[in-house]
Amino acid sequence: MSGKIVEHNKVDMEVLQITSATGSTSRNYDMKDFAEAAIAVNVEGSYIGGVTLDLMESSAATAAGSSAAGGKAGIVIGGTAATNIAAGGVRKMTLTCSSATANEYFTLSAGTVSRKFTYTTSTALHNSSAWSATGGLYFGSTVGSTVNTGIALSLDLLKAGIESTIGFGGAIICSTPATDAIKLEVADSAAGALGLTATAVMSAVVNQACGAFDINADALSAGKRYLSVKVSTASTACRAAVTVIRGGGRYLPASNVKYKLSS
Repeated sequence: MSGKIVEHNKVDMEVLQITSATGSTSRNYDMKDFAEAAIAVNVEGSYIGGVTLDLMESSAATAAGSSAAGGKAGIVIGGTAATNIAAGGVRKMTLTCSSATANEYFTLSAGTVSRKFTYTTSTALHNSSAWSATGGLYFGSTVGSTVNTGIALSLDLLKAGIESTIGFGGAIICSTPATDAIKLEVADSAAGALGLTATAVMSAVVNQACGAFDINADALSAGKRYLSVKVSTASTACRAAVTVIRGGGRYLPASNVKYKLSS
């Protein structure tokens, strides 16, 4: 197929600012000349509770939409608790360690790949030769976890474990923005989004999560031909980037786009 992708698909983008449970709704996008659409939402902020995405349908460009377009129920992205993140489309999160005791552990996952990380002050277990994908990996420090130095050293070892071939290799990108925190981001090579099951040794804040809807135009209710997405959160403010891709329509010259397109 010749031509640019944006000449064979109608691609639009916008950013929403969410400040409360009331949420914000994107513009209405006309499906009149298109057979299908995908609407993707990327939420950025620092939050623990999940963010709800509702696919909306309406009868006019300026008409308010009704939820569950095409019978699709809303989805929740992000994490529902500081120690439990699962199936939330999480792309980035920050782990914080305030204190730890021996043998406390947490489980980190990227898609279908999961690894157990246990806190210990044993230098023998701080060596990668003691680690295994099935038995788990270790982090900690002989300084202990009650002072910043000990926590920082522990997280340095945790970073090494996550990035090791026994851990996740290059599938998770790590950085240490503070002495008691480590930030994780999934790379393109990751098998899926981030997940976490933790004890008191570690807590998480979601920084970025993504969700998407895929819908056929003929699935819309009678008299409805416009699509939008509503983004809402229980309390925490965040920003949401919305990308709408409509396909199955006629050829569109690249000059028809509403954004700057490189040559």
